[in-house]
Amino acid sequence: MTLKTVTDHWKTLQNLLADPSVRAVRVDLSGVDAVDSAGLVLLKSLRDRCAAAAIPYELTHVPESLRPFFAFGGLDRPGEKKTLPQKTAANPLERLGRLTLETLQDIRELIQFVGSVTVAFLPCCLEPKRFRFKEVLYYVQRSGSEAMPIIFLVSFLMGLIMAFQAAVQLRQFGANIFVADLVSLALTRELGPLMTAIILAGRSAAAFAAEIGTMKVNEEVDALTVMGFNVTEFLIMPKVNALALSGPLLTLFANASGIFGGMVVGALGLDLTPASFLLEAAEILSPADVLSGLVKSLAFSILVALVGCLRGLQTEKSADSVGRMTTSAVVTSIFCIILADAVFTVLFHVFDI
Repeated sequence: MTLKTVTDHWKTLQNLLADPSVRAVRVDLSGVDAVDSAGLVLLKSLRDRCAAAAIPYELTHVPESLRPFFAFGGLDRPGEKKTLPQKTAANPLERLGRLTLETLQDIRELIQFVGSVTVAFLPCCLEPKRFRFKEVLYYVQRSGSEAMPIIFLVSFLMGLIMAFQAAVQLRQFGANIFVADLVSLALTRELGPLMTAIILAGRSAAAFAAEIGTMKVNEEVDALTVMGFNVTEFLIMPKVNALALSGPLLTLFANASGIFGGMVVGALGLDLTPASFLLEAAEILSPADVLSGLVKSLAFSILVALVGCLRGLQTEKSADSVGRMTTSAVVTSIFCIILADAVFTVLFHVFDI
């Protein structure tokens, strides 16, 4: 049973198993003097086919010289039926406890990761040579300039929708001009930073998690560690710095795009001139409104970068894990964005900003 003969044997066995009258299969190896890996695969395939069809299978008269080879290949116990262990359904309390422990472990790893990034950031400030400008600019291009088309489209449509919705009520009172106030304030203080951060979570957090996760699968992260590189400083800091730079700039671009969308509605459907719309928006907006949105955007961008990189480092060495961690990076980033936005809203209300 070698590579030269297994093809003929397999055809014979296939015809045998296709016969519905077959009730059992017994393989007699008394006349076999040579078995290679191809023959071993043939016997294991036959055993699996018989198990799938519920046909008894038996391997007899195995020569003593072949027993160690069969034991190594998993054929040391012919005729034994292997049953998969049945998974018992966990009760709701057990599932809740397991979920709680996983959440606490995630929070602990996130805190440790933030601490390692903070420690790695200080040497870059003290020694500018360690600040990887080329890599930062590369990620600024990927997460910043390449995201401008989708940022413009989403923000423009958001401003357009808000202007239409506000005009439904304000038009009844002849207060069409206040559409500019509503659109500009909502975009600069809340929707601009929020929509920009969500888009960054979908683009950049997923990209960072997939990139670092693939490096983990290919053992490139382990190679960097063995060569003496600080993985946090080498891989993580350029991504965090890039999003910290591009996030506020994209927010300004999103604010302008949204106001432009509202201005289009005002000019085409509310009998407002573009000049009057922009003057009203400039009059109602204060530096505090714009700066509060930029502060939010900076915090959101750093959160997105940290979560994306953390999920990438948590990836196990399997392709399935890369997909799961990429999905988790997007979901966790959006949750952290909403949570941080709620905290900022309360703080700004308390300090009357």
